[in-house]
Amino acid sequence: MEIAWIVLLLSAGAIIYNQWQRKRMYREIDRLEEWKISLMNRPVPDELAKVKQLNMTGETERLFERWRQQWDDIVAVKLPDVEEKLFDAEQLLDRYRYRRAARLLEQIEDDLRRLEGEVHGIIHEVNELIGSEEQSRVEIEELRALHREAKKNLLAYRYTFGAAADPLDARLTEAERQFQRFAELTEAGNYLAARDVVLALKEELSRLSVMMEDVPALLGECQTSLPAQLAELADGYREMEQSGYILDHLQMERTLQEKREKIDQCLAMIGELRVEEAKEAVSELKEELEALYDSLENEVLAHQYVQTEMPRIGGMIAELVAEAKETEAEALFVQQSYHLSPSDLDKYRSIEKQLHQLQKRFVLLEGRAAEAKTAYSLLKEELDQLVGQMSMMKEEHEQFRTMLQTLRKDELIAREKLDDMRKKLAEALRLVQKSRLPGLPEPYSLELAEAKRRLQTVAARLDEKPLDMAAVDRAIEEAKTAVGQLYERTIGMIEQATLAERTIQYGNRYRRRYPSVRKKLEEAESLFRHYEYEEALRQAVAAVEDVEPGAFDRVQRLWQEDSGRES
Repeated sequence: MEIAWIVLLLSAGAIIYNQWQRKRMYREIDRLEEWKISLMNRPVPDELAKVKQLNMTGETERLFERWRQQWDDIVAVKLPDVEEKLFDAEQLLDRYRYRRAARLLEQIEDDLRRLEGEVHGIIHEVNELIGSEEQSRVEIEELRALHREAKKNLLAYRYTFGAAADPLDARLTEAERQFQRFAELTEAGNYLAARDVVLALKEELSRLSVMMEDVPALLGECQTSLPAQLAELADGYREMEQSGYILDHLQMERTLQEKREKIDQCLAMIGELRVEEAKEAVSELKEELEALYDSLENEVLAHQYVQTEMPRIGGMIAELVAEAKETEAEALFVQQSYHLSPSDLDKYRSIEKQLHQLQKRFVLLEGRAAEAKTAYSLLKEELDQLVGQMSMMKEEHEQFRTMLQTLRKDELIAREKLDDMRKKLAEALRLVQKSRLPGLPEPYSLELAEAKRRLQTVAARLDEKPLDMAAVDRAIEEAKTAVGQLYERTIGMIEQATLAERTIQYGNRYRRRYPSVRKKLEEAESLFRHYEYEEALRQAVAAVEDVEPGAFDRVQRLWQEDSGRES
């Protein structure tokens, strides 16, 4: 029974799938049929009819025949072939040959896609031909008007174009021949070739229009403005030479001749209608002439600078020499009391040497200025370098003087540090006396002696003549370390002794009951009397902690409370 049901369900499923597949493929056939009909109904004949309105000769006739034959082939051969394939697909479906039918439908879709491209190509090419004819017809009239205007301007203002007039006239005459060629191509039905002529004419007339705007201005620059500037530069150069300026380094006459030759080259470029090259050359010439003006102006400014600044710079050098002499005297005085390092002495000798060289250079510059054989711009440049070196040397000089003044300040600071360390050592000894210790441990006594010796060394260094501050600073650092360590050791020793004494006193309450405590406390007392406070504290703490854990913390807390009240 179950098998029968399974067979029945499979059969029903197969029937349903068969019906669904069949309907889907019939819908695909209908879609392709509609596509085929839409291709057949495309307005290709109407578009081709528009072509007939043109001159049906030459290129137009050849194109028309190709498009017509291509369309006839689509309608008479290719679309009927598609129709036949659609019929074959229906027959395959009727015989339930679904796979073969599906492959055939895919072929039909590919065929229709290719035909769609062909039809689109025909319509596009037709529209391009018709559009180019219409656009060319409009644009050629605009170009004729532009050409007439250019001819008119060239005729009316020919004198403003100079040598460029004839080549411009020749280019405009050639453009006239292109108008004639356009007419011939259009008459022959070669509309696409005629379109190329229109585009070439548009580009040529555009270039000529720009040239006719630029050429008069360029000629004005090359024939009037630039030569006038050259003449002005030549006059200015001669006047400055007569006034005593040294201008040989500018090589002005050779430079001006080069500029004149460059102007002639620009005029030749204009005559050959190399207008863009001429514009670049004129622009470069303007910049070069501006640089020449700047060179002459710089010489005038440099002359003013040399005349006004040279006396001032001489005064600065004299002032620097006077200051150097004062520094020399100060250095000799300081050397009697302080030790100067070899590097400091070398620095001062270097300053003296540089100052001597500066004086020599300045005297040479004064002589060259008086002889009037050197360009003022070169003199100004050397004076600027001299001032820069003076500034650097003055800074080094000030640093050396500051170093000399600092030596005395450093001595005073060192003596203040010595006084502070002596006070700190005295404070440590006062704390020892105040604590009423039975005596001092030997290591502490040795440290105390070392600290005193270090302070004596500092005092001895400060009394040396000449005073070596580097050695003083080293001695101060060593003494500072020794005194600091001693002070810390003093605080720790007093704290250990006080806590040891208090812990022994606290443990006395357990002496009678605990023989072990008595014994340890007696050892602690013995150590205390022999100045071994750290070991005495350790023994006393061990004694009380054995019978009362935490007792030492209580002793410390009570001692801190008492110390707080005393302070």
